[in-house]
Amino acid sequence: MIGARRWGWLLLAPALAAGAAEPAAQAYLYRYHNADGTLAISATLNQQAIYSGYQMLDDNGRVIKSVPAAPPEEQARRRAQMEAQRQAEAQGRRDQELRRLYAGPGDAERARDRQIEALTLKLNYASNNLEQLEKKLADEVHDAARAERSGRAVSDNNREAIDRYSRQIDETRQRMAGFHADIEAVRTQYRPIIERLRTLDAPGGDTNAP
Repeated sequence: MIGARRWGWLLLAPALAAGAAEPAAQAYLYRYHNADGTLAISATLNQQAIYSGYQMLDDNGRVIKSVPAAPPEEQARRRAQMEAQRQAEAQGRRDQELRRLYAGPGDAERARDRQIEALTLKLNYASNNLEQLEKKLADEVHDAARAERSGRAVSDNNREAIDRYSRQIDETRQRMAGFHADIEAVRTQYRPIIERLRTLDAPGGDTNAP
């Protein structure tokens, strides 16, 4: 009688023979031109290679297959698909960032209003300061005019005060113009953010479509 160990070897032998006879999987390389015209060799194919044509190489560098470039219309279609996919992925990343920053459109509106409120406070303070400066300037001008009417020379202090208040008034007006511009910039910045969040919150609006 053949022992159990001998039977095991007899059963295993055909499988070993079959495995030894089967060749190892062939690894290929792909040679193609990038979009900028440079030659590239890679173990994988990208979209650029697929529509611009490529060569398949064996492990010795021999060309075993050449795939021609796609027709111009097909290249244009694939480029459009790639661009649409790129835009969708970029929009998806922007949407994720918006979701991380804001719970919804109302949250973004409150963030916008807080910034506008802070700028408005600065604007109001500058406006009050402007009124005081204009009053001080008017008083100095009045004193200078009164001195001239009485035949006296305008004092150096009076002249310096007029120059100083005039300069401060110009600077304050420039700051106020900057605050107005900043307020408008905040509104402009948040307008597309709020609109996008409203779209995402709408039924069926949670999409990566640009």
